[in-house]
Amino acid sequence: MDDVEVLIAGAGPTGLTLACDLLRRGIGCRVVDRAAEPSRGSRGFGVKPRTMEVFHDLGVADRVLAGGRTDSHLRFHLGHPPLFDLRTPAEPASARSAYPNSVSLPQWRTEAILRARLAELGGEVDFGCELTDFAADEDGVTATLRQDDGTAPATTETVRARYLVGADGGRSFVRHRLGLAFRGSTDEEARALLADARVRGLADDAVHLWLGDSGLLVLRPTPHADTWQVVASLHPDAAGEWPEATVETLRRAVVERTGRDDIELGEPEWLSVWRYNLRMVDQYRAGRVFLAGDAAHVHSPFGAFGMNTGIQDAYNLGWKLALVMRGRAEESLLDTYEAERLPVARAVLAESDRRFSAATPPAALRPLLRFLIKPFLARQQRQDREDRPRYRDSSLSLHLGSPRARVRAGDPAPGGVGRIPGESRPVLLLDLMRGKHFTLLAFGAGSAEAAERVVRGHEETLRVYAVTSTDRPASGGVRTIADTSGGIRRAYGARENSLVVIRPDGHIGLITHTEPERALREYLRRLGMRPARETLAAATSVASSPTDVAERGANSA
Repeated sequence: MDDVEVLIAGAGPTGLTLACDLLRRGIGCRVVDRAAEPSRGSRGFGVKPRTMEVFHDLGVADRVLAGGRTDSHLRFHLGHPPLFDLRTPAEPASARSAYPNSVSLPQWRTEAILRARLAELGGEVDFGCELTDFAADEDGVTATLRQDDGTAPATTETVRARYLVGADGGRSFVRHRLGLAFRGSTDEEARALLADARVRGLADDAVHLWLGDSGLLVLRPTPHADTWQVVASLHPDAAGEWPEATVETLRRAVVERTGRDDIELGEPEWLSVWRYNLRMVDQYRAGRVFLAGDAAHVHSPFGAFGMNTGIQDAYNLGWKLALVMRGRAEESLLDTYEAERLPVARAVLAESDRRFSAATPPAALRPLLRFLIKPFLARQQRQDREDRPRYRDSSLSLHLGSPRARVRAGDPAPGGVGRIPGESRPVLLLDLMRGKHFTLLAFGAGSAEAAERVVRGHEETLRVYAVTSTDRPASGGVRTIADTSGGIRRAYGARENSLVVIRPDGHIGLITHTEPERALREYLRRLGMRPARETLAAATSVASSPTDVAERGANSA
């Protein structure tokens, strides 16, 4: 029986993000996917600003920017000719936001970028490997895998893992095996064809959208590729029969909805039928087993929420698993994954459903579209750029300041630019946060000294920066950020003796303006954090396998 620390079922964006995050934290994992090869479909087509910050931390943001587009150009049609163009130029990066734009990128390319990063970290995807059964106990999960790549007789193996994560999509085997209800609704009347195909006869300088009596049609050029994403809503005929999911059906929809016969569709490289589902689980964890991404929540594609929400699920779970598995935090930390991510999924489902309803209005309202749709789409694009979930109600968010403060514990940490004393180049706060550690921003000598006292024994996990208003290094050899412009101080509403703790996933954990030492000790208690010397003592007391050592260290007092 093989052993692995974390077994991940599903090699989509969610599973790949989690695997990359765990491997860079020194946690061994195995990623399996029942598909024989990587997905070819464009599916999710937008990487949002918060996800770009995740990708920055994982070291792939530059590749995403190189493979996609940050400006937006939408051409809206009500038949022929076009009704209007909506251009949204890319916003420049700033000190506060290094990634202010959504990036148009097909999902197959996002997955390829993450697989390449996974390989750089020493991992790989085991394609053609299906999870067929598992049983969890107090110490781990015993899983059965069936390997079938189509070139040799299928084989079966048993794997023992400390944790199992089901990132295996809307039809999740892990969710079904756990017996978890997938609550929500299915609208059998809402279906669409999705395809990737070559398109001729249409300018590739914009996303083209038709919305009329015969239905919705979207033709979206793929950046740096010769294919387009094609989306066409489906409708039953008078007898209630649904059209076949073929390229001929797609071509008829293009002619009917554009009113043109000069647009040619090539043979699709990928073709699928989408059905409207709005569903989610009411728990993300069952002992040693977790759900993430579409396995936990599915909704309409409007708003490009699905892939982004799954990636952010994984990013929330990764650092918590790593701390617990290395004995640096108590097992109860893992309960906060569900507590933080389930409300986000609930809000995402509601917003996605609202956008679906707005994009598929009743026939009686369609004559008004020429007056309503442009401001609606412009507002939607602005909202997408501010799509950053908050965990203000989490037990891991401790705010000891004004409840009316603009930035509070639980919010994504604002960016900023400072300078390392003795170095000429500016440094992004986002770069200082990058990595496996918590980032502590101490404003004032008293706050820095208090943080240093508490951090002793936690140096591997907690990194203190004294934020000063001059270019002189802080006393005591503390890492220093020179904030001579005051931008960082203003971003956090900081005062003398303020202390800010930023979690490994870039969310603010603690803001306090008084008694920084007491507040920081309370925050570490909430986390269940344990100094390195206690972890080492627990580990060296057990002469066992590395997995057992980390396990028992995590559960020792």
